[in-house]
Amino acid sequence: MRSRNYVLAFVVLALVDALTTWFGVRAGFQEANPLVAERLSSPLAFFGSYALFTALGVGVVEVSIRLEKLNPVFKLIALGMVVLKGIPAVNNLLLLTGLGPSGIVATTPKFLLTLALSGWP
Repeated sequence: MRSRNYVLAFVVLALVDALTTWFGVRAGFQEANPLVAERLSSPLAFFGSYALFTALGVGVVEVSIRLEKLNPVFKLIALGMVVLKGIPAVNNLLLLTGLGPSGIVATTPKFLLTLALSGWP
């Protein structure tokens, strides 16, 4: 799998996470992470910090893919970064669609595991 697919997946999931967090809080949901909740008062601070952390995550994914040439285990770091970015994005989407927390716990790991085993990205 090419590194750009991992990077693209990471960026898309980061964008979904940021937008669903922003709109979810505006719709009345409460952010559980106090560091993120603090930045929600300013769109510039919130989206700027998401952009910064997304750029750092992309760097980690890129480096791990390049290090895969030395040892194939490094590819797991890239896959892990994508899966870890996908968990809050999928959870936020499910919450915004009205699925309760118990449904989220039941569906998110299954969805992400199916996605990872299918060879995507």
